[in-house]
Amino acid sequence: MDYAVTVSSCFFLQNLYVRFQTLNDCWKCLPADLVATSDEWTHTKIVDLMENTRLLHSELCDLLKMFTLGYGPLLLGLFTTSFINLIVSVYFIVNSEVFTSFHPNKNIWAQLLPLLVHVQNVTFLMSIIVFVSSINEKRLKMISYLRLYRISNLHLDKKRQIKMFLNQISVCDSDQISAFGFFNINLNLVTSWNNHIGTDEESPNDTEIKQ
Repeated sequence: MDYAVTVSSCFFLQNLYVRFQTLNDCWKCLPADLVATSDEWTHTKIVDLMENTRLLHSELCDLLKMFTLGYGPLLLGLFTTSFINLIVSVYFIVNSEVFTSFHPNKNIWAQLLPLLVHVQNVTFLMSIIVFVSSINEKRLKMISYLRLYRISNLHLDKKRQIKMFLNQISVCDSDQISAFGFFNINLNLVTSWNNHIGTDEESPNDTEIKQ
């Protein structure tokens, strides 16, 4: 079950990651300051591309939200199983001398089994967290592009598209993976690790455990 959930989750998340990256690349193809410079980039074409990108971005966010709802219970089972395996591994490590006295020929297995279980747990958990945090970074990357423009200097149609895009991203609730309401993993915490690793400051976006 662990392998099936992890592989299928990573496959789906990888597809979302590529699609968000494609949208970001398409947006970067727009002319500087969203100014129509030639027949290739007319006012109508620019507005159409902005609107299509915004709508596709919204659909991808909905897919990410559907993933959290559909895979929430499976992820809850995966995390619970990993936690139980961790306890079993600690038990084997603490009582390794006792098992060795009863089974002197199994000394190697008594040392390898906890190590293998730990590697499995870390791999499964981190693979999903890294995939989702990468998607969240790509999803929010669009905000940095939108904030580069001086809205006061833009045409009314372009202003409307940018404001709608920013509002759309701000109201999106797909910045969390929810395990069927039992707990939420805040992805802002995961992405902030890249910037604050090595510091002793406590992040306000901790993993929330709901009863």
